[in-house]
Amino acid sequence: MTVATRVLRIVLLLVLLAAAVGAFLVYRLAHPPRPASPSQVTIVLAQGTPTAQIFRQLEKEGVVRDARLAEIYYRLYRGKTPLQAGEYRFDRPMPIDDVINRMGRGDVVRYSVVVPDGLTAEETFGLFWSRGIGGPEGFHRAVQETELLPGVTSGVSDLEGFLFPDTYLVTRSTPARAIVDLMTAQFRGNFTPDMREKAALLGMTIAQAVTLASIVEKESALPREGPAIASVYLNRLKRGMRLQADPTVIYALKRDGKWTGMLHRSDYAYDSPYNTYASDGLPPGPICNPGLAALKSAVSPARTDDLYFVADASGGHKFSRTFEEHLAAIAAARRARAENDASQD
Repeated sequence: MTVATRVLRIVLLLVLLAAAVGAFLVYRLAHPPRPASPSQVTIVLAQGTPTAQIFRQLEKEGVVRDARLAEIYYRLYRGKTPLQAGEYRFDRPMPIDDVINRMGRGDVVRYSVVVPDGLTAEETFGLFWSRGIGGPEGFHRAVQETELLPGVTSGVSDLEGFLFPDTYLVTRSTPARAIVDLMTAQFRGNFTPDMREKAALLGMTIAQAVTLASIVEKESALPREGPAIASVYLNRLKRGMRLQADPTVIYALKRDGKWTGMLHRSDYAYDSPYNTYASDGLPPGPICNPGLAALKSAVSPARTDDLYFVADASGGHKFSRTFEEHLAAIAAARRARAENDASQD
């Protein structure tokens, strides 16, 4: 056997050995051993993060075993799959192709944010930015973009009232503007053409109907009372009576940063167009974001002659047609509360 033949055999042996080692390492990347205690990790990868840094982060967090090998594998076999930025949740460890596929799809962590009926825009946005989604400045800019609802928000200064309460799936990278767009789109879908026609028959614009609904939302502890409460306020408007709705006073104080958490007698004289004790007619815009039940109540009120209501001991309200009946209902409610307090002592 010649020297050249021996050298060739050695080279072939080394090549085969390197191929075997490489195949084994690639196999380990694709089939990492299962840990005794499986766990997950959340990793945030900012826009523009270099590929090498991505894999170093994945190695540091235990998602891949070897950052260099993972990067080489990606560049050789999967380089055409762009790795998208965002927040990801990975198993530790995880097959390399599963990691790449997840990032290639942009399968980022999504958060379910439940927006209850009756929150103000500020309270609604707080649900998002408290979880690191959007931010105060972005939301405050977006809520001014009334052009998101052309022909609906005419005459109002912002989108208060039109951020439909619902459950929203968003990511940490979802812009505030996109979230506001989602919420106004939900409003458009839920405030149907039939509801618009009913509002028109009552002599209200859409914005006025939503404003009335926002007051109904804040006043109706029991959803079934919504139509009756709407009827009271519409009856008062027809007679030229002030609405005298406590929630409008609270909103006026909140809007101006003067709400202390308790309504005082002096607050009823607070100078604000939103204060329906001090101003005639509806407020200039909604005082919260009403849910579907309140919106329906505003455009489909009960047919009553009632002009007053007061909270009773049952959690609902007592409705009255005259001021004398109303005073009697107030006295009865006070007696019931006193008797209830006495029975608990």
